[in-house]
Amino acid sequence: MRYVVIRPSPWILLAALLGLAGCATPQMQSTVRFVPPSDPAGRACVAECDTARLACQAQCQASYARCIKTLDAEVEAKYTDALRQYEADLRRYASELQQYQFDMRLGWVQAWPVRHPYRRLYYGYEFWPYPPLPVPTAPVAPTREAVRAQLEKTRCQADCGCLPAYDGCFVGCGGERITETRCIRNCPSAP
Repeated sequence: MRYVVIRPSPWILLAALLGLAGCATPQMQSTVRFVPPSDPAGRACVAECDTARLACQAQCQASYARCIKTLDAEVEAKYTDALRQYEADLRRYASELQQYQFDMRLGWVQAWPVRHPYRRLYYGYEFWPYPPLPVPTAPVAPTREAVRAQLEKTRCQADCGCLPAYDGCFVGCGGERITETRCIRNCPSAP
């Protein structure tokens, strides 16, 4: 049985990519507009909602600051663990890099087309050079700031739900909350 490999022209691939570029997903942006009530009682009610929202946000920020201060000892412990893991990853990377360099020095031997009974299953050819060797990737060194940011994200809550409560209060006072969504990029043309 003979296998035939069909390679499309680069022009066909370019035309396909350009065709797909026209089919990009539109990007939408939502904005919220608040229309306050017109009567004095409604405006007084909205002022109370504003006061409650500010108090909620102040309490939330204080709680977040307390949470961040409690993380200092844990940040150091996690950073030390991350450094140990980085050292292990660095040793593994050095070993992989040494093996890669060795394989590259002997690459001319591996690139020589050799008849192999199972090669036809993978490549469709009996004679085919080995695929290129993957270059090992170096590990990324950890930083205290990254460890702190990860812990803050998982342990400390920055959003206390003040805005949804304010929205409900504002609407309850007789105001209107209007959400407008408009297309900002890749917009479909109107017929």
